[in-house]
Amino acid sequence: MARGRILFLQDNGINESLALTELSAYLSRRGHSTQVLLQREEPRFEKRLEAIRPHLVVVPCNVYAHTWVLRTLALLNRVLPGTPVLVGGTHPTFSPEFIEEDPVSMILVGEAEIAVLELISRILAGDSYSDIPGIWTKAGGEIQRTGPAKRVADLDELVPSNRMLYYRYRFMRRFPWKKFTTGRGCVNSCAFCYNNFIKQIYCGHDFVRRKSPVKVLAEIDEVRRSSTLKWVHFADDLFVTDRDWLTEFCSLYGGRFDLPFSCNSSADRMDPAVANLLATAGCKVVAIGVESANEKTRMRLLKKPMTNKIIEHAASCIKGAGMKLVTFNMVGLPGETLAEAFETLKYSRRLGADAARVLMAVPLPGTSMTVDAAREGYLDPSLATSFTENLDFGANPYGPYYETPDPQAFENLVNLAPVMQALPASAASTLHSLPRALTRPFRLWMSLQEKMTYQFSMRDGVAFYLHVGNPWLRTTNYVTLI
Repeated sequence: MARGRILFLQDNGINESLALTELSAYLSRRGHSTQVLLQREEPRFEKRLEAIRPHLVVVPCNVYAHTWVLRTLALLNRVLPGTPVLVGGTHPTFSPEFIEEDPVSMILVGEAEIAVLELISRILAGDSYSDIPGIWTKAGGEIQRTGPAKRVADLDELVPSNRMLYYRYRFMRRFPWKKFTTGRGCVNSCAFCYNNFIKQIYCGHDFVRRKSPVKVLAEIDEVRRSSTLKWVHFADDLFVTDRDWLTEFCSLYGGRFDLPFSCNSSADRMDPAVANLLATAGCKVVAIGVESANEKTRMRLLKKPMTNKIIEHAASCIKGAGMKLVTFNMVGLPGETLAEAFETLKYSRRLGADAARVLMAVPLPGTSMTVDAAREGYLDPSLATSFTENLDFGANPYGPYYETPDPQAFENLVNLAPVMQALPASAASTLHSLPRALTRPFRLWMSLQEKMTYQFSMRDGVAFYLHVGNPWLRTTNYVTLI
């Protein structure tokens, strides 16, 4: 079988994609070679492109990364003329009209493994590839739309992933806090999340899949042997779902590793038995999605059917088992008042959260919250389905993104979240009118608070920051898509 050279391109290491490492392993085990170039780390970027002479270039494009991708495609057309270039990831999957852009000739809609393997095989054979499911092509202005890509049903085929893809960059190999995934898909149906959109694309088929505990442990072991690893973070949307799977995993993990780990859970899946199971295995931090302190907003707008009582019980279980609590929170929601947003900040403090990640609500194409917000006048209707020309996250990583009469106050609320949490509303209100440029540096305080909870050392954090730059410029990722 012919051996293909596949080159992945990304802007910098903060956008590390575990789905890309799984794609790399899938292709490598079938005889192809893969490599990633991070443009920020390559002072002779164009020369490196020419030297590799790839048969196929794959460019992951997360939501809001399209501006960088379009520039990169123009460069590729000049440096590697005639080389097939595939754009995949969240942006072309959720906004497939991206293929209509001038520099774009081929996109991937959906998960990558089966489609990209078929694509490189046909390229090497000199055959047409315009009919591959998930590979949408454009030639002479005519677009061939082939629906979503086929998906790998058994995720154990993807393990172990090729983490050395990124570890050729020393700063990523030496960073001691590393992410892992144990599955794909989510059992919840929140209105603001990608998962509902993915469910629609695939009609619910094989949506939630899980790697076997043994395979997950094997991947952790391999990363431990090949790099610096002091903390394991499971980046699944929900780590706590199947209790039988979790029981087996925790038993095996605790007997094999003396590595602290952290994970995400839905509040309604947390009880004393689950909390003790996690803590005994070595879990030190559990993050739960609060989103909004307002129950009606959480249930009606966000389609997250959880009462405050359920969230408070989960927080109590986590803290009672000796683990730290991180909460995920959104402000600047469609129709939200400043008082409601401030209450969300205060609520995390009442829960006893060791760190509260407070982010501006971001409209994602195709999600029901975005569509509803456009219908109700909180968002330009064109943004409800496409961001290609209308929203540049790199130019505006701060928000707010939904219409509000006081955008400055909302941004300052996020920028100064750790301060605001500790102040009464009367005192906090005086900070709303500060110039936004003055409050933006304080976002690092929230980031530092969270990193301390996850036991980052200052040295490791600074070393990583010097390579990737402003962490708030990270584009919106999704663990299933490259």
